[in-house]
Amino acid sequence: MPSTCPFKAANGPQSPPVQSPIFDLNNPDAKLKMRQEMDRLTERQKQIFTETFPTVFKDYRRNGLVLFAKYFSEFPHYKNIWPQFRSLQDSALLASNELSNHCSVYMNGLKEIVEVMDDEEKLTYFMARIARSHVKWNINKYHITNMLEGVDAVLQRSFGDKLTDEVVNAYHTLYDVIGNLLDIQKKLVVVKRNF
Repeated sequence: MPSTCPFKAANGPQSPPVQSPIFDLNNPDAKLKMRQEMDRLTERQKQIFTETFPTVFKDYRRNGLVLFAKYFSEFPHYKNIWPQFRSLQDSALLASNELSNHCSVYMNGLKEIVEVMDDEEKLTYFMARIARSHVKWNINKYHITNMLEGVDAVLQRSFGDKLTDEVVNAYHTLYDVIGNLLDIQKKLVVVKRNF
């Protein structure tokens, strides 16, 4: 079935093979756990992402800043997770190039997920990559779910009174799945380190 995602080019770059040095997607147990979690995203929710994320991404830098402004106002100590933010005063963080750059990377990561929503193997790869990149900073599921107020603010900013509960619930499910994948990833890392 051809993709309906507006981000995709007809003959765009190919994704790398599905593999991960920590989260071994060739391990049947790991892949099964990941697939079970990702199966929580319904076809309707995937459709919602491909229909709505282009609007969110239109102003990706500002929306990323809105999300992280909310996040760091609620949880200011979280800035210490990222080495590039540790030396910044709280009052300077929101205007910093470091946060602006991080917001761009963050929003482009979400864009990559949306671009591969209709390809199970690529979606598995990108979700594993995101989980893997967050494990190294000791990010836990609660760090991800604590972003939901910021996600809600971005959705409200992007859609105003056209925002529906169905859209909000789809994004909340996506973040819950990402958080659970982090937990799966962390358990695998602990298991690998014990050998």
